[in-house]
Amino acid sequence: MKSSLSLVKLIPVSLVLFSSFFGAGNLLFPPLFGYLSGSNLNIATLGFCITGVGLPILGVLAIAMTGGTDLTEVAAPVNITYAKIIMFLSSMAIGPLFAIPRTAAFSYEIGIKPLFGTTDPWQLAVYSALYFAFSYYVANNPSKVLNWLGKVLTPALLACLAVLFVKVLLAPSFTPDAPQGAYLEAPFLKGFQEGYNTMDLLASFLFGASTLTSIKTLGIDGKKMLIKTCLWAGLIAAGLLAVIYYFLGYAGAESHRYLSGEFSNGAGILVATAHEYLGAGGTGILSAIIILACLTTSIGLIAAISDYFHILFAGRLSKQTLGILIALLSFSLSNFGLDRIIKMAIPILCFLYPVMIALALLNVFGFGGNKRVFRCTMWIVTLFAIFEGMKAASIPVPMENMLTIVPLYAEGFGWFTVAVMGAAAGVIWDRMKE
Repeated sequence: MKSSLSLVKLIPVSLVLFSSFFGAGNLLFPPLFGYLSGSNLNIATLGFCITGVGLPILGVLAIAMTGGTDLTEVAAPVNITYAKIIMFLSSMAIGPLFAIPRTAAFSYEIGIKPLFGTTDPWQLAVYSALYFAFSYYVANNPSKVLNWLGKVLTPALLACLAVLFVKVLLAPSFTPDAPQGAYLEAPFLKGFQEGYNTMDLLASFLFGASTLTSIKTLGIDGKKMLIKTCLWAGLIAAGLLAVIYYFLGYAGAESHRYLSGEFSNGAGILVATAHEYLGAGGTGILSAIIILACLTTSIGLIAAISDYFHILFAGRLSKQTLGILIALLSFSLSNFGLDRIIKMAIPILCFLYPVMIALALLNVFGFGGNKRVFRCTMWIVTLFAIFEGMKAASIPVPMENMLTIVPLYAEGFGWFTVAVMGAAAGVIWDRMKE
C-alpha cells in the first residue's frame, strides 16, 4: 500500500481524465462563444470554465468523497430510487443518447466529410461503424485504456492543438469585435450556461469512478489519500482544459478578421481557422484533432458507463454485453446527424445540470449522508430543474408568473436560489433534531 502517487504515475492518470473529458463538445462550443463574446471574451471564458472545468472536477471529488465507485451513493441520501433514476438518466444522456453519438457525428462532419466533399448517408454509416468498433475494442480491454488514452492518443491530440494555437498566436494583433446577443449584457452567465453543452459535469461522476479505480490499482488506498490523489489528478486535467478552452475562444474572437455571418456552433469557425492558418494542410490537421478528441471521449464513456450499468443492474449483464449495447445504440443515433443530436440534448441538459451541480456541491461541502439536508435541497431543485427543461423544450411552465418572483429565475438560475434556501432549511432541521 502506498501513501502517495509519484508524479510519473500521476501524470498518465491525469491525462486519462483530461482526454476522457475532452471530446466533441469541447471543440464545438469554445470557438463560438469566442466569436460571439468579442471584447467580453475573458469574462465569458471564466463563466464557461466554471461549468466546463470547475464543476466537472467537483464531480470527480464528489465520487472520491463517497469512497466507492457506485454512482448512486452520490444521491442515495435523498432516496435510493431517486438516486438510481437520476444517475441512470445522466448516464444515458452522457452516453448512448447524446454525448457518444455526438462524438461520431461531429468527427465525421468536420474531420471526414470535407475530405470527400459529398454528403452521402452511407459514408456516415460506414465511418460510424468503424468508429464504434474501434471504441468498443479499446474500451473492452481495460489494460489498453491507460496506454491508448494516457500515452498515445492524448499526446497526439495536444500536439495537433499546439500547432494550430501557435499559428493563431503568431498572427497580427487584432481589435475584438463588439459582443453579440446575451454576451453584451450578461457575458458571465451566458458563458456559464454554454458550459452545459460540454456535458462534462454529467460525465465527471462516471470518470471519477474510473479514476478512483485506476488510482487504487496503482497501490493508493485510504479515503484521505484517494481524495488527495483525485484532487491533484483533477487539477492537472483542469489546467489543461482551461488553457485549451481559452485558446479556442481566443481563436474564435480573432476569426472576425477573416470571417463574418452567423454560426449555430463552432464547427464552421474551427474549420475556417484551420484553413486560414494551416493552408492546404489545415483540413488534415483539423481532422486529426477532432477524430482523436472524439475517440478518447467515446472510449472513456463506453468503458465507464459499462462499469456503472454492471453495478446498477446487479451484474445481470456482463460489461462486455453492456459495451456492445451502448456502442450499437450510439451507432444508430449518430446517423441522425450532428444538428439534430445537439437540438435534442438541450432540454435534457437544462434539467440534469442543476440537479447534478447541487449533488456535487452537497457532497463536496461535507453533507454526504445527511438525509435532511439532501432531501430539503434536492426535491425543490429537481422541481425547478424540470421547469428549466420545459422552458428549453418550449413547453409552457405552470404558474410561471408566480415563479418569476424567485431571484434569478428569469436568468435560468432560479434553481440555485431555491437550492441555497433548501440547504439552509435542511441544516436548521438537522440541528433542531440533534
